[in-house]
Amino acid sequence: MLITNASKAARQTTAALPLSFMGTGVVAALPAEGGCLAKQRLRPGDKIALADSLHLQLSGIGPERARRAAEDLLSAGAKALISWGVAGGLAPHLESGVLLLPEQVRLLSGEQYGTDPYWLQSLLEQLEGKLPLSNAPLQHTETILSSPEEKTRLYRQTGCVAVDMESAAVGKAAASAGVPFLVIRAIADPAPTALPPSALKALNSQGQLQLFALLANLLKRPWEALDLWQLARHFQAARTTLRAVTARISPTLLIP
Repeated sequence: MLITNASKAARQTTAALPLSFMGTGVVAALPAEGGCLAKQRLRPGDKIALADSLHLQLSGIGPERARRAAEDLLSAGAKALISWGVAGGLAPHLESGVLLLPEQVRLLSGEQYGTDPYWLQSLLEQLEGKLPLSNAPLQHTETILSSPEEKTRLYRQTGCVAVDMESAAVGKAAASAGVPFLVIRAIADPAPTALPPSALKALNSQGQLQLFALLANLLKRPWEALDLWQLARHFQAARTTLRAVTARISPTLLIP
């Protein structure tokens, strides 16, 4: 477990990070994503020490929030950055739960941020054959892709196998600071999956579903209940993969 060497206080509190530390900073958008690494219940915006050299910060959804979180970790002394969480599938052959360890994150503008090749190779050697995975490039998007048609167009345009909104911002912060960068994500909505408007409208910037808004939306669009159930299953498959990563690798592999 990744928090084996953490202090009792670090396991039980979500207080602000120490003023400085030497190690890896992990950016996750959602509490449900970060919780797969922290082994504890998290709240939006939490900043916690998982171990002396491994700190997690929840950013909320989107590149600007991810950038701020990455810069906060760098200011606290992080010497490496990880973008952690779930991603949307673009390649039709990748199912929910497939682990993504991309060698590169790309933007439509032509910018690209490479993950550290030696760090990446260490994880691939540890995980290949144990979990279904891909190290093909990841595509950045500024907005959530809600339909299979949008995903198909982007896949044909870029050739990238998956998409997310935060990794490029973390990669840019790492490049600016001259520190190693890694992406560890899992597919939560495969390419053929549509994201129900009822759920998207009830999602706040911290990635939390507002229950009353969701129920109100479903009363207007009850046929989306099945899509929502399927999406929940896919998301759970992604979280199962992220938890398996934490169980299968040594904490030292998250510190280059």
